Amino acid sequence: MDESDVPCPTYMTLYGHTGEIYLLEFSPDGQYIVTASRDKTLRIWDTQTCSQVGDPVVLTGHRGPILSACFSPDGTLVVSTSYDETVCIWNAQSKVHEQLGESFTGHIDVEKALFFPNGKHVISASEDTILFWDAATHAQIAEPLIFHHHESIFAVSPDGNCIALQTEDDDGTLEILSIQTGARIGQLLAGHRNSVWAVAFSPDGQHIVTSADGDHTLRIWDAKTGALIDVIDRLDLDVIRVSFFPDGRHIMTDTRVNYTNNDTRTHFWDLKTHSQIRQDLSMLINDFSAFSSLSPNGDQVASVSPDYLSVRIWSSKPRVDTRTRTRAQARAQSFKLKLASYSPAGQSIITCGTDNNVRVWEAEMYSQIGKPLTEHSGKFNSASFSSDGQLIVTGSSDDKTVRIWSVETGVQVGDPLTGHITEVVSVAFSPDGTCFISADEGSIRVWSARQSDLGKLIQVIKIHLSQPEDQIQSISFSSWGQLLGVNIETFSGGRYTRILDLNIGDEASISPLRYQHSSVCFSPDEHLILFFGHAELTHHWLRESSSDHNLYLWSVESSSIQRTFSGHKDTVLRACFSSDGKHVVSASLDSTIRVWHTETGSQAAMYLTLGWYHHPYYLKTIEVSPDGKRILSVYYGYDNDYDDHHTQIWAMPDSLPPGTNVNYSIENLNVRL
Repeated sequence: MDESDVPCPTYMTLYGHTGEIYLLEFSPDGQYIVTASRDKTLRIWDTQTCSQVGDPVVLTGHRGPILSACFSPDGTLVVSTSYDETVCIWNAQSKVHEQLGESFTGHIDVEKALFFPNGKHVISASEDTILFWDAATHAQIAEPLIFHHHESIFAVSPDGNCIALQTEDDDGTLEILSIQTGARIGQLLAGHRNSVWAVAFSPDGQHIVTSADGDHTLRIWDAKTGALIDVIDRLDLDVIRVSFFPDGRHIMTDTRVNYTNNDTRTHFWDLKTHSQIRQDLSMLINDFSAFSSLSPNGDQVASVSPDYLSVRIWSSKPRVDTRTRTRAQARAQSFKLKLASYSPAGQSIITCGTDNNVRVWEAEMYSQIGKPLTEHSGKFNSASFSSDGQLIVTGSSDDKTVRIWSVETGVQVGDPLTGHITEVVSVAFSPDGTCFISADEGSIRVWSARQSDLGKLIQVIKIHLSQPEDQIQSISFSSWGQLLGVNIETFSGGRYTRILDLNIGDEASISPLRYQHSSVCFSPDEHLILFFGHAELTHHWLRESSSDHNLYLWSVESSSIQRTFSGHKDTVLRACFSSDGKHVVSASLDSTIRVWHTETGSQAAMYLTLGWYHHPYYLKTIEVSPDGKRILSVYYGYDNDYDDHHTQIWAMPDSLPPGTNVNYSIENLNVRL
């Protein structure tokens, strides 16, 4: 497993259960996941679309909470166990999901069931008995085994001929038994000091990996002889689950951190070197995990949330853009992202991080391109691609300079550009590539971007601020390059905008008085301007004093409001147009991102952002990719009460499969992403 070739993990989230999720398992081909819940239901999910499948989408029939669920080897059936002391088999492949036959009732306190490799027989376990029976007739196919562990911990060999479980002494010793005859195979697996917590066969059936309570080790055994092969003894915690990757050399473990709340941590190991692998993925999963499951091919991990109500599917392979895809690579590194932006062609993304570097990433695989840009002596506040994608301009807060970089070589072009007296808060190239601008807290400098006089200062524009404490936050060009939107933040957290005409070096006369205290963005069509966010925030946790949560589309030609976008329940903080101008995307303090049809003003989609975990006030970037398929959003904040550093990528509604419901409801957990 060459980690250098593994792309950055992505995750997608499954919502729907109203009770705790007790167990989840992948189908043999990794295409589906089945979840078992305290709400007495089973649900089957497509791992690519993260949608529930089948009719009905909720499998009901058990009278009590469902403890376990497992697919058959061919993926057509699911077997489940419940507190109602029954085992049920379900049709999982056809469109109609239904229970097949009568429930099996041969157990008291049944905890776990799974299919034999032949798909015809089932093994089920209660606190004291393991039964082997025919899935169709319920007839027993082998003698029951007396079980000696209250957690139903055992493993069946890949060929279905033997079972590994703890001996009756419950002293950490295991034995391997023939299922057909009950005879012991090889010697006892002795070495653990306490009760066994996890046991798993390797995919080829040659080895067994075990762990036990309190000894903080993994032990590897010969599955044919019972001989101890190796011990990994550098564990800090008890391993309670073990899953093999298909290569038989690498495993995933869940370790118990807290016995009171069942808090666990997921790790990946190389059995040959005793070293941890994929620590980036471990860190991401462990931020959001009660326990995890590994897909059969090892490409995906499913983790249950700490509240046990949702599931995240983590993937290290590119997935089809369906619904929501969330990027989290920066959280696995020593830096957080402060902003991100697509290149004009959409093939790259540029980011500024808290590590004082600017990085360029491949937009599909999210792999870093070249080395970070590091010449500034302090923090990067802003970065922008040139219109042809060949140059990058950056601005710094500490050294108050502007720098130009070659995208191809990653080398700084020319000397730093100086003159700003306060930190450089924003930079941007003009759409025609003839100039670029940089803004400090109160003024704007216009620089030449032509090759003949690159970096030559053209003009300085002093911005009229309503109050001396107000500061410029960001700047943006109109599509035709003449107008410049200057977004300003007040000392109390409110926002307003100045629209400049670069031809005269002063404010343009097109901005209506009513919207002078709103934020602004320009459409690709030079005739339209979007105003939004008319509000004065006295503190960023308090709601705005204004009740106007709409966005207004202003026609420059007619000097009138052409359209109103209504639907947000709180102040709109960020908005942008798609590159073709057909959609408007807006983000609000109501914790939603909404997509609107520019032509009609109707809502095309609504995405619920991450609420408590990521306060919407900290949304710093909202941008549609140049191809119109994705929405990029970046959160960056300063409050310790919030997990406020996060990057999300959402699918635009036009890129989703026909018939996909994109009007997600905040109240309806069945459709929330």
